[in-house]
Amino acid sequence: MVDQETIWILGGGQFGSRAARILRQQLPAATILVVDMHSPGNLPGGVELVCDDCVNWLVNNLTTTAAVNKIVPAVPLHVAAEWLKKKLSLAGFCVQDVEIPDNVLRLLPHPFRITPAQIAVSHADFLCPPDCPEPEIFCTATGLPRPLPLFQLLASSIFADFTPVILRSRQFSSGVGGFYPADLWTLLEHCQLRPAQPLLIGTACLCHGIVDGISLQMQN
Repeated sequence: MVDQETIWILGGGQFGSRAARILRQQLPAATILVVDMHSPGNLPGGVELVCDDCVNWLVNNLTTTAAVNKIVPAVPLHVAAEWLKKKLSLAGFCVQDVEIPDNVLRLLPHPFRITPAQIAVSHADFLCPPDCPEPEIFCTATGLPRPLPLFQLLASSIFADFTPVILRSRQFSSGVGGFYPADLWTLLEHCQLRPAQPLLIGTACLCHGIVDGISLQMQN
């Protein structure tokens, strides 16, 4: 049965709890597990809770044979990039943050610098509805045709001195995004093939994304 699947939600705050409620209603037979350092008090019934650091737990529990179908990041972190950096370090790479220069930001829609090595980008200059179903052709809020999907724009070869490695954020339900485990393993594989190159590690859907600049060297 399609609803007999396992979903990991990383974070049990406002967004994680909302995702748990929506997915529990949508997939009543699914195994839903929420990972959070604290014990959220507003999770729906039948949801498992693990009290742990989300990224460390993901590093320790996501294996190539792990029984999980979908992963929903719901913490104020770039989960894919943090998981990636830890996995690369465990594989023997020295991973360093790299500042994303202003000339890269100028190529992107509505960039916002979070740290020197991390930016958020968005096609929207307004607050999107929380239950957006992410239609392919027209924007839910404006009704206008969508521009080039952000995950495609970020993956294009327009960034001098940087190689983009982009993970697409999938729409699992209205306003609930995440990725498949295979997407993370592909991200890791692509980065391991690019030592000594400055990389732009991004997670993005059609409209919104977050990008980290990193470089890696194989340790002796």
